Amino acid sequence: MFRNLALILFGAFALFFLADFLVVYNAHIKIEKAVEQALDGAIIVGVQEPENQRGRLEMNESVAKGTVQSILKTNLKLNADLTNDHFLNSDLRTFVTYLGTVPRIEAEFDTEVKLFAGRMFGLDAYPLTIKRHTPYLGEFK
Repeated sequence: MFRNLALILFGAFALFFLADFLVVYNAHIKIEKAVEQALDGAIIVGVQEPENQRGRLEMNESVAKGTVQSILKTNLKLNADLTNDHFLNSDLRTFVTYLGTVPRIEAEFDTEVKLFAGRMFGLDAYPLTIKRHTPYLGEFK
């Protein structure tokens, strides 16, 4: 009798903590996809068409960085502070680097994901850091 009750309680706690694991895992996957889409959009918007036709690949950094932030806010349904009901204390850093004349855009998104079961132990949120970059773009000749 006591063993059955202990197994039921253990199973309930395990399911409760499994819910937190699944929340963090799904948030990680969702953020990864959103950042990758934002970087792809930044390449499309940030590359200047007349320069592209002349065989030079140049990226407007300010337009690309703004595009990453706006697409990420739209995909994750974030407000102006990059937070919502699930993500807290978010920070987005975007960098444009060059390998010779070829641009590469990188983004790092730091956030905290709200937890349910972790609150019992004083852990309200779990920190996540997602780093993504585009592969180097091809050179035109």
